[in-house]
Amino acid sequence: MRRGIVVTVLVLLTSGGGFCDAKRQIRAASEDIFFEENDACESTEKFAMIVHGWRESCRTEWIADIQSNLTLHRGGCLVCMDYSKYSMEDYFAGLLPKFNLIAEALVGKLKELEARGFDAANGHLFGFSFGAQLSIEAGRRFGFRKLGRLDACEPAGPGFDSDRVFAMLDPKFAAKKVQCIHTSSDKGTFRRECHQDWNMGNCGTNQLAAGPYPKGSHGLCPYFYNSAFANEFRAIPKPNECLSFRAVWPISDRVRMGYFADLDSGITGDFFSRTIKTYPYNEIPNEV
Repeated sequence: MRRGIVVTVLVLLTSGGGFCDAKRQIRAASEDIFFEENDACESTEKFAMIVHGWRESCRTEWIADIQSNLTLHRGGCLVCMDYSKYSMEDYFAGLLPKFNLIAEALVGKLKELEARGFDAANGHLFGFSFGAQLSIEAGRRFGFRKLGRLDACEPAGPGFDSDRVFAMLDPKFAAKKVQCIHTSSDKGTFRRECHQDWNMGNCGTNQLAAGPYPKGSHGLCPYFYNSAFANEFRAIPKPNECLSFRAVWPISDRVRMGYFADLDSGITGDFFSRTIKTYPYNEIPNEV
């Protein structure tokens, strides 16, 4: 498959405010994959990209919230990757076989932004579930730690953890700073190899707030991430019941998960944070 992408630009006018009043939808030719850009994507400043998960699209509820949060707290160019034609297919029979195709389209978009003058070091990539694995792989293919930052929310485990070749690839190669957030043990990866791995709730295996789809323990991850823009999910010492060979100690209880995580400190390893049953989902130590 061609590594470059040919793009056709369509101007779509949307009602209301929020993400943007006018956005471009760029189609990756030869695939039914689209990249929706806000109206700040003509500059050579920072950029951020959002990659959704299985059975999702750029219309998924949590994406509107993260678009709003990134616009408010980060600014600059904001892109949502929509591969919903494939994400709506059966996971094992339809979506997984398309992984390389979709990842290559994402690499092509990163290269296109770079060619337009954007600095990869000022790039921020957020992916959830299958989209987190896409983001990690695309970051690696784009260039060794070339991308500035990658936040991988609940990287999918099924189909990835059992792949011996894939399991040997280091997620830290995908960006200069890689934060992985874990909320389930059944749908999320068992790997803890990012610069910072956050184990939420019960050792990153399940959450008190878990309910019906889409907000089970796995699906809650992007909701935690969005909540963390305004509510602190602070680090706690490793609970005795949690297994870790990379637990960070000693640790300040001011360290927090999410977009405002201190990834510049250079501290790497496993972090733990309590969660509660209701929004905003965070439990602040010594204040509950």
